[in-house]
Amino acid sequence: MDQIEQAVIYALGPHVEPSLKSQANTYCEQVKNSPDGWQICLQLFMKEPKAVAEARFFCLQVLENTLQNRYEALDASAVEYIQQTMMEYLRREFVENQTAGSEETFIRNKAAQSLTLLFAHVYPTTWPNFFKDVIGLAQTPSGTPSHEKAADFFLRLCVSIDEEIARLDIPRNREEVVRNTNIKDTMRMGDIQLLAASWFELLQEFRLTNHNIAQLALKNIGAYIAWMDISLVVNDQVMRALYELLSDPNLRIAASECLADVVSKGMLPLDKLNVIQMLNLADTLGRLDLSDPEFVEQTARLVNTLGIELCKIYMDSTVGPEGKAATYALIEQILPYLLKFLADEYDDTSTALFAFVNDMLSIYKKQKKAMQPFTQSQQEFLRSLLSVVIMKMKYDEDTEWGNEEDEPEEEALFAELRKNLRIFADHIAAISNELYIGYVHSVVMETLSKYKSGAELDWREVELCLYVLYTYGEALPKAAMQFVNGNDSASLTPLGELVSEMVMSNISAYPHPSAPLQFFENITRYYQFFEHRADHLPQALAAFVDTRGLHHPLNQIRSRCWYLFQRFVKMLKPKMGPYVETLLSSIGDLLTIQAETPVESNTMDGMPIPAASTFDSQLYLFETVGTLISLDSVDVMKQMEYLQIVLEPLVEGIRNSMSQGYNPEDELFMLQLHHYIMAIGSVAKGFPDVPKASAATAPWVVVFNQATEIILNVLQTFNQFLLIRDAARFSFARFITCLGSEVLPYLPTLINGLLTECEITELNDFLPFIGLVAHKFKPMIHNIMDELLLPLVKRVFDFLNTSPSGTDEAMLLFELRKAYINFIISLFNAELESVLVSERNLSHLNTILHTILHFAKDNSDPTIQKMAFGVFLRMVNAWATSPQQQGSIAGFDQFVYNELIPTTFAVPMHVAFNVADGQSLLVFGEITGIQKAMYTKQSNEFTEYMTNVFFPSIQCPREGAERYCQAIQQYDNKEFKKYFQTFISEAKN
Repeated sequence: MDQIEQAVIYALGPHVEPSLKSQANTYCEQVKNSPDGWQICLQLFMKEPKAVAEARFFCLQVLENTLQNRYEALDASAVEYIQQTMMEYLRREFVENQTAGSEETFIRNKAAQSLTLLFAHVYPTTWPNFFKDVIGLAQTPSGTPSHEKAADFFLRLCVSIDEEIARLDIPRNREEVVRNTNIKDTMRMGDIQLLAASWFELLQEFRLTNHNIAQLALKNIGAYIAWMDISLVVNDQVMRALYELLSDPNLRIAASECLADVVSKGMLPLDKLNVIQMLNLADTLGRLDLSDPEFVEQTARLVNTLGIELCKIYMDSTVGPEGKAATYALIEQILPYLLKFLADEYDDTSTALFAFVNDMLSIYKKQKKAMQPFTQSQQEFLRSLLSVVIMKMKYDEDTEWGNEEDEPEEEALFAELRKNLRIFADHIAAISNELYIGYVHSVVMETLSKYKSGAELDWREVELCLYVLYTYGEALPKAAMQFVNGNDSASLTPLGELVSEMVMSNISAYPHPSAPLQFFENITRYYQFFEHRADHLPQALAAFVDTRGLHHPLNQIRSRCWYLFQRFVKMLKPKMGPYVETLLSSIGDLLTIQAETPVESNTMDGMPIPAASTFDSQLYLFETVGTLISLDSVDVMKQMEYLQIVLEPLVEGIRNSMSQGYNPEDELFMLQLHHYIMAIGSVAKGFPDVPKASAATAPWVVVFNQATEIILNVLQTFNQFLLIRDAARFSFARFITCLGSEVLPYLPTLINGLLTECEITELNDFLPFIGLVAHKFKPMIHNIMDELLLPLVKRVFDFLNTSPSGTDEAMLLFELRKAYINFIISLFNAELESVLVSERNLSHLNTILHTILHFAKDNSDPTIQKMAFGVFLRMVNAWATSPQQQGSIAGFDQFVYNELIPTTFAVPMHVAFNVADGQSLLVFGEITGIQKAMYTKQSNEFTEYMTNVFFPSIQCPREGAERYCQAIQQYDNKEFKKYFQTFISEAKN
């Protein structure tokens, strides 16, 4: 025993030498897993004087492990020994030892767990008097105080037993469920009454002298009420005591929790209604002292429980009209408390009512759906609820908006609270559109009127006003998102009035940063208003470009406004003509690019690149500039002038950087070049999509061509840097839109520059890009694609021939296979398949064919397999020759007969191929399509080959071969697919 104690001390000691600690841990595990370890540990646990607490705790762990995992190995005498020893421990520690110090809490709890496990095995079979024996420890002769320590342990044990046999949130196997059911059934026959009486007696005895014991008693009553006879608790004696305890500052929270457990007990609807009526909680709530916030929160939880139970009864289809009327009467009694606690200053109290609120709104939505009119009291409640919900959306008095010192968790919690409150507001809007519109209109207009009159307003009130106006558009259906009434453009809707008043009130000038930010969110959200009221645009744009918006002193406001401004201008392009020069001159100072090392950043090739940096937001400004310059209403000469003014600093910046040369010690060099290229691309992004045929006539082509050339120069010089490759690819994707076919001559240089050093992730993005270019510029891009095909395919093969080092790389290779096959398909879609068999590329066709064939044979990946067979179907339709055709593709027909056709049989014949599977069935469709296409192309030549060469090679009987040839000649694609499915199934069997 001493050795075990010493081992535990060494195993847990913080300063013990590692090798000794390891030996001690090994020894402890041996003891724990040895057949007789529990006996030695039980002796050590009972030793006098006591072993150290850690060793005694370990002993209980060993006993618990034995009872939990090796109970069947114990004989009757061993079980009796454990039973007697544990009872001896309880008498010695909790009855006889009343003067010495208390047992450590963690040992008391572990002893309760161990005794619970023993109870689960021996009750009621070998220890039917378990509860009488344990209760007897706490009891004393009538008139004398109970043993306090024993009472405490008894109540802890009862809690532990309930968790073991009744907790619904703990997973159980079937045997445990049966065992627990039997235990509870036996307890209901007598012991549960004994327990309930004991809990109540201990509650009454210790309510004044030991609050912890009284709380444990209440906890047990609340826990066991779920599965014991409710009359043991809901009676005059117990309920009177519970109601009295609601006035006791030390026990009222526990008493309230207990009452909530009583209310939530599972019962038939009308039985539950009778119990709730008898409890008369609404009357009790009115007499409570609600000065303590913690108790207020718990009372809110009690109201929530009561509310959802009443709503459940009301919504139950088995409850008749009388029951529903009585239930709703009880609901109406507690609705004032719902509103009171929902409006509480503490968010935890408010959120405690969310389930009840949700259920009430569900009742109203169902009532509306049934087209039943709302009563006056229901309408008043909905209005009061909407008022509380909206007012609760306001920032707390002690919150400082945007204060970096505030905990991010608090901001996140408030955002989550607002989100849930918005959902409630949306539900109310759906229930009563008129109520919602009228209330929001009055709240917003009242605040805006106060501001216009010069009244001093708290920023929280202003922010709430603007935020509620924003949510207005989210809550109402699209049909209600109108700004003018019908055909009368002079008459504004309530929403139109609100937006108009917001703009004209100049509330964007309110000094707190939350106001202008929400203002710009709102006008962007409601940009269509300005299509009807263009006279409001100057004021909105002026706010955008000055220190309220784009030039705001706070970076977080400024950068957000850059994005919102881009959206606002883009969506109102037709209205922007008169303001182009003013806007461009106002934002010119914001177009200066200065790379900065971010505080937290990722890296590309050792170069820092920020995540969500200020520059990322600045790009929206460059795009906005492009949008403004390219407006049709802007004179061509002005367009050229403006574009030169914007692009010249960027191009000159690149030239200066290139002339200085790369210094590896300058960590911002590549980042600065990256920013210049991205900014040029963003300006191009603002320009419209130019039809490829008219690209040369676009006035901005010459200017962008110069920028294109210098970007290619940077790429050729520094293409080893991922940062530069990404920027170049970004910009060219934008040039293709605004330059049209003018960009084609630059593509070979771009693609070669990107491919030389590209990584697999880039290639996965680049292949779809090339496919789109091919489609956009067909057939003009034929010669370029002919030149670029081999370098592109070679780079793909370089990656596909590598073995993945992990799951991430395997996924990237999977994506590359898909991208590669899609690229080949895109050539056929763009009618550019001839580049695959051009004089330059024909000698490599066989390699491409076998690569795709490899994917087609891979039964482990039906998605790529289908795509691969799909490519072959395209190829067969394009290149397989009929007897009347001339100029066949050298070697293609031979590949089809020698490789492809055998594969179309081998794949579905494979054991891993399941025709019944949905994805495999799609593969099967491509396979039969290839066979039908070959017959369509070559007719008798195909059937003769199948009959005389292929089928004999796979030992297929001649009758089977003839049936196949007959089917492929007579059936259409759908019927042949069914036939071939049967053919394969029979062959497999």
